[in-house]
Amino acid sequence: MKAFIQKKPLLEGLDLVKDAISKHVTLPILKNVKINAEGEGLYLYATNLNTGIKAWVREADVIEPGTALCDALKLLSIVRELPDTDIILSTEENNHVRVECDHVSFKLIGLGVEDYPAEISPIEPDTHSIGEDFFKALLKVRHAASREESRYNLNGVYLNGEIVATDGHRLSLARTSHPMEDALVPLEFINTILRSRRNGDENFTLSRSESTIFFYSEDLIISSRLIDGSFPDYKRVIPETHERAATMNRLRLYHAIKRILLMSDKSNQIRFEFSGDRALLTSANPDAGEAREELEARYTSNPSDGSPFVIGFAGKYLLDVLEVLESDQVTFLMNQPDQPMKIEESDSLHIIMPVRLIESSHQEEKKAA
Repeated sequence: MKAFIQKKPLLEGLDLVKDAISKHVTLPILKNVKINAEGEGLYLYATNLNTGIKAWVREADVIEPGTALCDALKLLSIVRELPDTDIILSTEENNHVRVECDHVSFKLIGLGVEDYPAEISPIEPDTHSIGEDFFKALLKVRHAASREESRYNLNGVYLNGEIVATDGHRLSLARTSHPMEDALVPLEFINTILRSRRNGDENFTLSRSESTIFFYSEDLIISSRLIDGSFPDYKRVIPETHERAATMNRLRLYHAIKRILLMSDKSNQIRFEFSGDRALLTSANPDAGEAREELEARYTSNPSDGSPFVIGFAGKYLLDVLEVLESDQVTFLMNQPDQPMKIEESDSLHIIMPVRLIESSHQEEKKAA
């Protein structure tokens, strides 16, 4: 194999496929990228057996067609530091890969491609074009997916008309018109396809088999195994009615929470007290101190007894939701302090479970008085 290629497209291609290189690989060969030079370009392919990424690099002059296999992250780090000029990629004896540019030369230990996992091709009959609204929906829900490996059926995003993610403590749902049904997609795949969008002019397609989902464009194919598990019946946790509502300025609330969390402990607990036209946010950490901030709020309750309403939330969960909302105002729809709170906008809704509050010394003094 021998090919001349510009630095920028090669760097972009390697940066795309690196997402399929697992940090905890059990097979050393999976640390490698397959480089195949043919026709008027070359393609790069990497896989961790769950996710596979294939990127075409068309701005290449192929002198000798062929295939090479070498350490993906090492090659990426080398290319990143090379001058902005043409690069020569070639293979030598014992599958070694030579990388040359101006007066610079690297030789990487290579492997034979015979034992590298085969690529999986998309299922053409079952394909669906997707637009910007699909990516927008993914951005609104992915934060709610669980990161706990033991809860594998929550470690992804559920596509079934609606797009849903939950970790058992919170839930985010986006309403969109995507065609996929009953597909539980790993969060790793979701993050990869969101990072892969290099410009707004690309046309993307989704397809799936019984066990695999594919995302691809003219120069890219990303495949992933679907999660083999049942997503919970999420609709039963969505409150249909509410007794209390509190409306606040979204950005002011966002920055107030960030400030209050400076004095929170590992639980990120924040106490909200709603009354009339105000919301009082407080947090306490026995090892650091306390924080209080008051915000303007429009609070209503039914029936109204005139007394303040107190409820607690994990501040990090609130920040994740406030970051993806688009309205200037945000409304907490609540019932009792131990029941889920709902935030809703035109194309999405978010559920957050309250936390049990631990009273600070200030609050205890206030009660005693």
